[in-house]
Amino acid sequence: MNEILMIERVYRQAENGIENLSGLSAALKHWYQVYPEHNFLHPCVIEGKAALVCQRGLSLLESGAYAELAEIAASYGIFLKEDNRAADVGREFSNRRKNIGLVLSFCVGLLASSRIVTAAELLNPMTTGMASVQLASPGDAMQASIAAAQNGDKVIRLRQAKLPSAQEVIAAYAEKQSALKVNQQAEISIKNLLKLAYQPEAADPAYIVNDLAEIADYYAKYPQVIQLLAELQTHKLVLKYKAGNWQAQAWGNQYAVDSVTITFDTRVAAQLLNQADCQANPACDISPADALLHELLHAKLMLVESRHFIESGGMQPTLYNYEHEREVIANENQLYYQMNLQDGRSRPLRKEHAGRLFHVNCAACAPTELVSAN
Repeated sequence: MNEILMIERVYRQAENGIENLSGLSAALKHWYQVYPEHNFLHPCVIEGKAALVCQRGLSLLESGAYAELAEIAASYGIFLKEDNRAADVGREFSNRRKNIGLVLSFCVGLLASSRIVTAAELLNPMTTGMASVQLASPGDAMQASIAAAQNGDKVIRLRQAKLPSAQEVIAAYAEKQSALKVNQQAEISIKNLLKLAYQPEAADPAYIVNDLAEIADYYAKYPQVIQLLAELQTHKLVLKYKAGNWQAQAWGNQYAVDSVTITFDTRVAAQLLNQADCQANPACDISPADALLHELLHAKLMLVESRHFIESGGMQPTLYNYEHEREVIANENQLYYQMNLQDGRSRPLRKEHAGRLFHVNCAACAPTELVSAN
């Protein structure tokens, strides 16, 4: 029962309560037994939501373990993220982790350690070499530090982290390009999916087909994106070009979702953050290919998880589905974060559905192309 009490104590601070704690505990125990070499788990609260932090790089080290853990987390409404704490936190921190009773924004378990740890460190793996290689953090990351209150208690202070510069993002991206490999089998599968989904019209630009092929090549470099597209393979997805537009529309009734239509423009990117240092900074922007990922995440929730989508009011045209949008943004942040770790691009992680569109001449734009266009 100790682990149940511990989980309950942590998650009682979350906005979304966990109803079946004993079931969650049993599922995690079983997971422990199957994957004992990867059994680091840390329950916490991230931006008000119950979360679970697993071993750093688990999705790459053991995709099966990560997939099963993700399924457990999803079934209990828990946000799952991989730990990317700096390697030099030290043995004392690890030994005292079990005594942490309070975790605030971004899983900063600081009260058990005298060392100041920033949220950016939790989101970035510590590497040797140039500092820019570490740029995997979101554009709106917070920094955290410990201070002493007047009564002597330790408190956590949070402030907005400074964005990486365009030069830092470009350098990090260049450093990691050699490690990005295209999964050729996945590329063929994704290309076929996009080709079949696209319904061309006479007025469509001639470059659309080539752009979709470029996007398929781009997607095939990221395991998480490959998995997303694989989940959509057996569902009816329609892509229609519409200049300057990104939107996903579910079709069906109050009992079922029959199909999803995505309107898209492969030459329109988006600036998702609006900060003083966002001028010509790819840490604030996403490419058209990444914008399409947002719409595909909508499609996944609408088609693959249609029952939940319908129950949350998704097929009621008179209501704006705030819950659905929140879930899409949460999934987008998790996906972008994983992609940032692979390519160093620092795609922005956000809290709301807002942004500014701008035109580009590329579908899967590199950071330099985004800088020159914006």
